Amino acid sequence: MSNRTPRGRRHALASLTAAGVATTLAAWAPMAMAAPSARATVETHVAAIAARDMPALLPTLTAGKALIMIMPGGQALETRQQYVDFHQAWFESKDDGKLEPEIVRVIESPGLAHALIRYRYTSNGVGGAPKHITSWLALTFALESGRWGLVVDQNTPIDAPPNS
Repeated sequence: MSNRTPRGRRHALASLTAAGVATTLAAWAPMAMAAPSARATVETHVAAIAARDMPALLPTLTAGKALIMIMPGGQALETRQQYVDFHQAWFESKDDGKLEPEIVRVIESPGLAHALIRYRYTSNGVGGAPKHITSWLALTFALESGRWGLVVDQNTPIDAPPNS
């Protein structure tokens, strides 16, 4: 049957339409499957910490068991659960703390991303005296099933504490 008949033209049009839809979907598929930018995850992570918002923090963490956190004094935590427990206790503390982060740089590769953050943390210390800490925060995220998850968190003080 010729494409010049109404039925032939409908068939040809349907084939072209199906091919066009398939081509469009194929072009969109990588975008739909692509991970969010690492920077967006870093921003979400830092905002969750500053707001002491555990439900917002959890999706930014690795889904695995290993999550290394090195605190400013050199103490290390090695698991996701230890990281969550530490932050939960800190979020619930009554130190009137205020975190002022500045994302200095984010480097993203296909499987890992690294963020360098400078932050100032002000809180009530012993006896209610104001306490100020300025530190570097180095965060490493791994791409896991289409999302970025924190795998390493390292804090390094910039200012030496008094009497050190």
